[in-house]
Amino acid sequence: MEVYKEELSIEVAEIKMMMDLLSNLFSIRASLIYAINEEQYTNEIAGNNGDYQDFCKLIQLELKHKCIACDRDKFKEANKKKEPLLYRCYNGLYEMYLPLLIDNYLIGYLHFGQVRAEKDFKVIADECSLHEHSRIADIEKSYNSMIFIEKEKLILISALFQQFADIILKNKLVELKKAKPEYYLRKYVEENLDKPIDVNSAAEFIGMSISFVTHKFKEIYGISFHEYLSRARIDRSKKLLQKNSISETFLKCGFNNRYHFSKVFKKIEGVTPHEFQLSSNFTGQ
Repeated sequence: MEVYKEELSIEVAEIKMMMDLLSNLFSIRASLIYAINEEQYTNEIAGNNGDYQDFCKLIQLELKHKCIACDRDKFKEANKKKEPLLYRCYNGLYEMYLPLLIDNYLIGYLHFGQVRAEKDFKVIADECSLHEHSRIADIEKSYNSMIFIEKEKLILISALFQQFADIILKNKLVELKKAKPEYYLRKYVEENLDKPIDVNSAAEFIGMSISFVTHKFKEIYGISFHEYLSRARIDRSKKLLQKNSISETFLKCGFNNRYHFSKVFKKIEGVTPHEFQLSSNFTGQ
């Protein structure tokens, strides 16, 4: 059974207003990326300068696979690090991912760039193998017409983006602290599944009484805090068991010993961890 997880979101309009302002000011493309899993994103909202550069449009006529590969590879890298990532795309333009965090909870990314940061097109063409494109002359003309921004200035622009985003997100965090203590309860559980936490430590973390934690969980999720915690740990263990042994898994999920882990696992899933591994075609012990 999946643990219920309420989505944490922000007002997109506030972020888009910021993107429109800064992208118009610096003539760069900016977009908000959200609805993220480990390797890709499913939603994107672009600012006013949301259309691709003519340079990019020409490139994509024949080398679109390079753009797709770059977006995929760099997003995976940024999503793994959860910190700003400035990079040169596979076709020679500078771009950056900026993570949007509310109290260390990732809600999305600002992605901006398609910026010319090299003066010599021949250098770009050689390093990025653009000569294989049949319209190389048009690409060079388009590249040379782009606004030139030095890499150092691009870093400063990214810092400005970050400052504006932080202001918006901090305001949202204040709202959350006032209105959603249950968010912090869930956050505490999710970030401490490998530790010996309980209702007492959870209450202390959010600055509320044990009675509040007990009743709030029952009210929102229909189950006790203890049961919620157990289900969260078992949900994590099911993912870990796909690639790890039982002995490795129970330690990473906050269980003191294999026997207790197996007992709780069977109570919730109806099978033992070993039986679960067999059903998943996993052979670890």
